[in-house]
Amino acid sequence: MEVEEKKSDTLQRIGKYTRHFFSGTLLSRLSGMLRDISMAAVFGDHPSVAAFMVAFRFSHFLRRILGEGALQSIFIPHYQEVRCKSENLAKGFFFQLTALLCIGLTLLIATVEIVLHLGLFSQSGEVTRLFTWMFPSILFICLYGLNTSLLQCQNSFFLSSVAPLSCNLIWIGAVFGTASLTVEKAMLYLALFTSIGFVIQWLMTLTKTWPILAEGKRALTSSLFKIPSDIKIIGRATLFGLIGITAVQINSFLDMLFARYADLKGPVYLWYAIRLEQLPLALVGFACVYSIIPSLSKLIKSKTIGEAQDLFLFGKRRIFLFVVPCTFALFALGLGSVNVLFGRGHFSEQAVIETTFCLWAYGLSLLPSTLVVYYSSLFYAYGDYKTPTWASLACVVLNILFNTLFVFLFHLGAISIALSTSLSAAINYWILRKIFHNRTNWESQHNLTNSLWKICLTNLLYRDWE
Repeated sequence: MEVEEKKSDTLQRIGKYTRHFFSGTLLSRLSGMLRDISMAAVFGDHPSVAAFMVAFRFSHFLRRILGEGALQSIFIPHYQEVRCKSENLAKGFFFQLTALLCIGLTLLIATVEIVLHLGLFSQSGEVTRLFTWMFPSILFICLYGLNTSLLQCQNSFFLSSVAPLSCNLIWIGAVFGTASLTVEKAMLYLALFTSIGFVIQWLMTLTKTWPILAEGKRALTSSLFKIPSDIKIIGRATLFGLIGITAVQINSFLDMLFARYADLKGPVYLWYAIRLEQLPLALVGFACVYSIIPSLSKLIKSKTIGEAQDLFLFGKRRIFLFVVPCTFALFALGLGSVNVLFGRGHFSEQAVIETTFCLWAYGLSLLPSTLVVYYSSLFYAYGDYKTPTWASLACVVLNILFNTLFVFLFHLGAISIALSTSLSAAINYWILRKIFHNRTNWESQHNLTNSLWKICLTNLLYRDWE
């Protein structure tokens, strides 16, 4: 009876965390949607906008590693492990990791900017000029990502998820403030103001993490530059993430090049399509994952495997329950949504159609992308950083092959990149799931398949009766 009450209390808390994450993310994503609507209406699908989007993706190369990627996924289970030993040790660990991240990124940014200005800037194209304006903001994006990880460990989900609202509002203001300029010049100012927005976004989370940083500094008994074992563990683990995500980000940049080859305006269509696809991904998929991962990691680190298995199965069922209907909704409402949100101003009817095709193709990745994050976090909680890395590398190679096939052989245009992404995500999920369940046997293939068919059938029946 006591066990059942404890389990019920845990699930209630998970539900509350999910609501907090959802509400904060909803505000952020709605503001992001208004930002994209503004961009489409004011600048349309001009090639300079495509250049801005390519530069944005390339300048945020480290974001996926340190801002919201490997480091964040690795930090949560390790912080929870240290926290089980001592709260003060955990705060000291957070302070040292923050300080080292600041020093390392500042040196990297300074080096890259000096090289660009001395050697390449005067001869570079539009993408590189925009890159030089955007790249320094990576420091504040990564610090925000680390603060977000800490806040999630502290069960504070609203502030971390609502902070991007400030950046989006500044971005929107910059769009309308530069509307009277030429598109080429407007993109330069937009790059500057987006960087300012990322600083404000970080400052919002700093208001809550600053006291923990101060306590962590006081708790340290060794020199800042004497790297403790915890930092070394994070460093080794992040190295695997660096390998995998570096390949993914190179692949992401290659996606933009494939898109530019397939269609000069292709990056624009992909940009708006993936923004719409990421709305349910963040609101529903990531809300289900990130609200449960800190608790799940804590159970695994404390060797409470039975409870961890129950919580994992609960999270898996909830992901299917919410994400599968969202996938159907993307297909049913895709064209109308793109037309209502972006089909005005300089955004042509052809742009609406192309963006919709890309959205439908990206929609296929909604469920597998969510599950890839979920399973990767489980591997990290068990201290296995190699498996997600090798799975990611394999799927990067496959993604490039799919892009080559769809762009050069079938000539499918910008939709090729979205289709390749979805296929690669599905294969990545299959690899991680196969390896994890072979090791743990936490869930049978029969039960998963039945659950999926039941959810799909329920949604189809509901749509028919409607």
